[in-house]
Amino acid sequence: VQETEYTGAGKHIQPQLSFARSNGIEIKFGNPKEEVPGTNIILPEHPSMIKAEDADLTHMRKSLIKNAVATCNVTPNDADIAFLAEETNTNVEFVKEVLASL
Repeated sequence: VQETEYTGAGKHIQPQLSFARSNGIEIKFGNPKEEVPGTNIILPEHPSMIKAEDADLTHMRKSLIKNAVATCNVTPNDADIAFLAEETNTNVEFVKEVLASL
């Protein structure tokens, strides 16, 4: 189960956690750094454990494009490329560069 699958259960935390639990995700309190995506959700056992971390958005965008192409197993057409540009909040040139590097 990926985060996008259980966050669709609603914006309140309880339906999200219930949905994750019903899909085999372990929910517990502890150190969030020990969380394993798709396996468990570890909620901080103390407020001091809540930390912000910078995310590499370029890497995430490239990963989304790569996974979309691999999942669909087709050569993207102009409409697909436009969709991926909008989905990744980039532009057509960025998507084409990523596709060329695959």
